[in-house]
Amino acid sequence: MNWLADKAVVLLLCIVVLVGYADFSVPVIALLITVFLSAVSQSFSSKVSLVSEILMAVSCFTEPVFCCMIPLMIYDFFRDKRQWLSACSAFPIIIYAHCFSVFQLALLLCGAVISFILWYKTARLEEAEKELIMTRDDSEEMNLLLQQKNKQLCENQDNEIKLATMKERNRIAREIHDNVGHMLTRSILQVGALIIVNKDDAQRESLLSLKDTLDNAMTSIRNSVHKLHDDSIDLRVAVNDAVKPIQSRFKVACEYDFSESMPKKVKLGFVGILRECLSNTVKHSGGDSVKISVIEHPGFYKLEVSDNGKCGMITDSGIGLSTMRERAEDMGGIINISATEKGFCVVVSVPKTDKE
Repeated sequence: MNWLADKAVVLLLCIVVLVGYADFSVPVIALLITVFLSAVSQSFSSKVSLVSEILMAVSCFTEPVFCCMIPLMIYDFFRDKRQWLSACSAFPIIIYAHCFSVFQLALLLCGAVISFILWYKTARLEEAEKELIMTRDDSEEMNLLLQQKNKQLCENQDNEIKLATMKERNRIAREIHDNVGHMLTRSILQVGALIIVNKDDAQRESLLSLKDTLDNAMTSIRNSVHKLHDDSIDLRVAVNDAVKPIQSRFKVACEYDFSESMPKKVKLGFVGILRECLSNTVKHSGGDSVKISVIEHPGFYKLEVSDNGKCGMITDSGIGLSTMRERAEDMGGIINISATEKGFCVVVSVPKTDKE
């Protein structure tokens, strides 16, 4: 819009110069031709624009009246960075100077200066707008990056808190198991021995009641310890710990998509099968990459471990494969072991139960 406003002002100056002609037919034709070429120059590609501007410059040599449109031409020449055409357009004015009055020549000179000033102002304005847009885009990009970093920091902080909580739960579970559990076990054994050697029926009943209380306490502590341990199992951490020993030799890619509600039995089963798969990969695979994915689907959990090594015939005589099949059956799932030219692949699927 800035270019159009500038050209409207310049065109008005050109029309004032054309008013000096007694016959309006030729000036109107020159005005229409120049405006048409100027519109083509602004609307089409660089090559078409160059041709139209050359035609404008050449027209000044064919008819003096076209020189009255030189301010508009100069504006187009500077806008398209073809200042050499502006220099060429000065020659027709020198050649046909005798055809114009002093007033018209003064208007042409003023028009050329005004055209240059308007072009310079609009060009600087557009550059400032572009810089402003770039600054705004850079600012938005930085804001997005900061938001992503803040989100990542929050997620990392949450993960660290979660890991610390799980480690503390494990520590508490071990303390209860090693200290309180052992003392209760010893107390139960001692009460059992007293029941055997004591012949007094009255004391025997008290000892039996004490033994039942200790048994209930032991059962309660065992359940609490198991619950603490179950909650402290992080499958992602367990998978990362399992792949650490082979990362120096293999390129490992892990994919996770599951919720924290996955049962402990499935987590432990997946970790056991994964460790066996990685052990077989190290021993028998000639490849250099391993892909691991743990995915929770709406109806089942899936573990997939594959490598790009060379595989031979699969036999069930190996202890490792038998162990993996037993783990899958123990979880209530199925296991599919395949060997192709692309490598070895183990897929375990465990359906979800109504209890989950």
